[in-house]
Formats: sequence, structure tokens, C-alpha cells
Amino acid sequence: MIEEGQLDFIRRLVFKYLMEDYMPFPVNKTSCYEWANGLNIKKGGETILYTGCSYQLASIGQKFDDFLPKIYKIKGIESLSTFGKKFLKIRDERAIKILKNISLLLKKANVDFGYLYEDEPYSGTILLEMGMLEEFKEYGKKLIDLFNSHGVKNIITVDPHTHYTLYRLKELLSFDVEIKNYLEILSGKDLHSTYKEEYVFHDSCLYSRFLGMRDVIREVIKNAGITIKEDDMITGKETSMCCGGPLAPINKEISEKIAKNRAESLKTVSKKVLLACPFCYVNLSPYVESYDIAEVISNE
Repeated sequence: MIEEGQLDFIRRLVFKYLMEDYMPFPVNKTSCYEWANGLNIKKGGETILYTGCSYQLASIGQKFDDFLPKIYKIKGIESLSTFGKKFLKIRDERAIKILKNISLLLKKANVDFGYLYEDEPYSGTILLEMGMLEEFKEYGKKLIDLFNSHGVKNIITVDPHTHYTLYRLKELLSFDVEIKNYLEILSGKDLHSTYKEEYVFHDSCLYSRFLGMRDVIREVIKNAGITIKEDDMITGKETSMCCGGPLAPINKEISEKIAKNRAESLKTVSKKVLLACPFCYVNLSPYVESYDIAEVISNE
């Protein structure tokens, strides 16, 4: 359990990084946009694919959950920050594969979109999840100014946390954009998968309960010819449990206990778990065989 002094320190540090560089951690920003290299996606435009760096930073975010409390008493944090921004480059091959496939699926669906590359900012999700509402509003103004400077009118999201964060941004501030998730766009499209195993689907709390996408996601899965097994007590809208991920920055031990319990319940339905959230994957994959939807739907 993180002490109050440590928690305040972490909050200040994360907010500082965000306001300086649009990133919650001091890492080289190429970590966020290198996935798009070689895909011939135009830069910018009225409609953009926005990753919010969620898939790219999910794994390192878990490491920072462990690391940040330990640097509470370290001097020279500014030097560490400068070093990280220049040299700490994270390359998550799985995240790259997922994002490439999402972009190719959208192209196959004849969606015209661009990407901000090195200008793409982190969404600010961590501020919301740590209860830093005033800081979120302040950072949100920077986000809105950045999107407006690029003439963005439509945003396609790829994960539930970024999607929900943008909706909260629209709710709290004046942000005149249309927000759609890539799974909403693929709903009703002709899809297929080479994976013929049976899965149980773990719902993201945000997608299912707050964004109303539970049925949309199942339609995408069905249209791709993927079989999922359901159990009303485990995968129902009101009975499905959280993966425990959002609690990790505050209490790692309880977060892991929730993840283990959730994984065990899912395994009673199927040994293979399908999901649609990078943070759910990070939290559940140590305890059960897990796959993202974008890993099993083919773009060919």
C-alpha cells in the first residue's frame, strides 16, 4: 500500500511529465508512434486514429507502478526525467502488431483517416483514475488546443480508457469532436478469423458498463466467426468483475488479488480469454491465456 506522502509525490510527478511533454512517464516519444512506420498513413487530417499511447505504454505502466514509489526519496529526479525522454525507448512488439492490424482493418473498411505521429499526446487517463480532476481539466485544455491546432474533427479510438477519457473531456470542457471506437466502426462489417478455438470474453468495465459497447463488441466477434462461451454469473453485464488494473498505482497487492480471482473465474468458462483492453491484458495475462480482439481478427 502506497503511503499518502508517496501518493502525493507520484501525482505531482505524473502531472509534471504530462504538462511538459504530453507523456505520463519520462520515455522517448518514438515509443508511441513507431508502430505506424511503413503503413503509409497520412499525417493529420479531420479524422485521425488516436491511440492515446495506451497499448504502447500499458506494459511499462505496470513497471512504473512498482518503480515510482521507490524513487520517492531519490534526489536528482530532473536528471532522470531528462535521461528518460532522450534514451528510454520502449518497443512492445505485441502492441505494435495490434495497432498495425487495427489500422489495416479500418483501411479494409474504407475508412479515411490520418495519424498525428510524433504529435500524438497521451490521453490523460491516469489523472482521471487517480482522482485528479482539476489537473485533468488543466491538461485537457492542452489536449484540446493540440487537436484544434491540427484541425481534428473526428477521433477514432482503440481502447476503452482513452475512449472514456475523451468523453469526460467533452463533458467537462468545450471539445467539439465526434468520437468513435474502431470496434463500433467494424460492427456490421465482413470480418473473419483464422482462430477457431472457443474463448470466454472478459469485458472491460468501461466498454460494458459506461460506454454501452457490450453488444457491439460481441457482434464484431460473431461477425469474425469467433466462438465465445458465456456464463451469466461470470460474463453477465452486472456480474462481470473488473481486472483490478486501475487500482495498481494505489495498491498493487489488492490489484493482483483481483486479477487472480478474475482469471480463475474466467478459466471455469474457457481456458482462452479474449479481451479488448491493453490494461486488462497486462493484469490478467500472468494468470490466464489471453488474446486481444485485434490479435485474432484477420485484415486479409
